[in-house]
Amino acid sequence: MDTKDKTASFNEKNVNWDELATIGILRDELETGGNLDTLLSGEKTGVITLQLMLLGVDVEMDATLQLIENSGEPILEIIGISSSEMNR
Repeated sequence: MDTKDKTASFNEKNVNWDELATIGILRDELETGGNLDTLLSGEKTGVITLQLMLLGVDVEMDATLQLIENSGEPILEIIGISSSEMNR
């Protein structure tokens, strides 16, 4: 089965892109980096360097992203990567 025939698990219109943008995760950057389709399919993205604003604190980290369902809504899960995991 060709992966392009795979139906996305999440509809892009149901993702709250405005909310994600407030912490520094932008739809256009995910698309440009080739991670948008992976994310919408419910799979983990590749490792992405994130520069987030969390509660007024700038945080830079390497992470993978994954959409999960919570009460019928897509929720973004950020899975931090430690430097030891990146060197494997």
